[in-house]
Amino acid sequence: MKKSLVPILLLALWGIVACAASPPATSSVGSPDEGDRQLKRGIYWYQKGCTRKAMEHFHAAHEHYALTDQQAGVARSLNSIANGYRHAGKAEDARLFYDAAIAAARRCDDQRVMAQALSNKAASLIESDDLAGAEVLLDEAQLLARETGPVYAMVLNHRAVLSMMANRTDEAETLLDQAESAAVGDGFNADATIRFTRGRLKMKTGNYAQAMSHFQKALELDRQAGFSRGMADDLSAMAVIHERSGEDEAALDCLDRSIKIYALLENQAKVLENLGRLESLADKTGTDVRVTVHFINQWLAGDAVDVICR
Repeated sequence: MKKSLVPILLLALWGIVACAASPPATSSVGSPDEGDRQLKRGIYWYQKGCTRKAMEHFHAAHEHYALTDQQAGVARSLNSIANGYRHAGKAEDARLFYDAAIAAARRCDDQRVMAQALSNKAASLIESDDLAGAEVLLDEAQLLARETGPVYAMVLNHRAVLSMMANRTDEAETLLDQAESAAVGDGFNADATIRFTRGRLKMKTGNYAQAMSHFQKALELDRQAGFSRGMADDLSAMAVIHERSGEDEAALDCLDRSIKIYALLENQAKVLENLGRLESLADKTGTDVRVTVHFINQWLAGDAVDVICR
């Protein structure tokens, strides 16, 4: 499943409302703007797929927001930290921080951040198959979110995933139509996430041609946004369709590209999850993938020339 279901929207990490103003400061240590700067840096690295580096900035943002008593900023940074834990595979830690973000947003009545954190936590519960718990959170998030924009679009996207998992495919399609309308004009990531979910839905119903079209569009949008983790997920999904269609060479090409991105992002779990598939497809097609495996090992060992995520 694409971790973002969620592909968590970058806009959903970043709010614009502040609960309280702080007195001017001459040093960045106590500057009310420093938290914003740190959060933006974290979002940049999060978009690149570098979770560990993003987390450093998210934690720094939280410290500055706490120091200057900006409670909306505290809520935003906690939500971002939770997203980082979620993408690092630490689901329990993520939910703990989502709860803290929700509580902080409630204290200053920031409904937008509340909706974001509730929606993000719901995505985490979906990934753990707690569909009933996710639906309760999405109910509240939908009441709080405005009926346009990326937050509302992602709530609808998550509802579509719930419907898809319950085999209510027509309902899922309708929800995705609504999500797409709500997200118009809100950047690449909302549309890419919705396209990816549409691809999963079409793949579930056996319509591989349409599924491939949606994954290809998601890949194009993720490329434009520079969202490396999204590109890796898109390519991995495309490899599955090619493989199921008996197109082993095309499957190998997509998986080779996907696994290289995961390795450059130092996502060892994803590399290990897909390495067996890569080797199996290589055997079927008579392809030598030793060069790819060489780079995978090198990059996972932290020997990338550009040291992308460090």
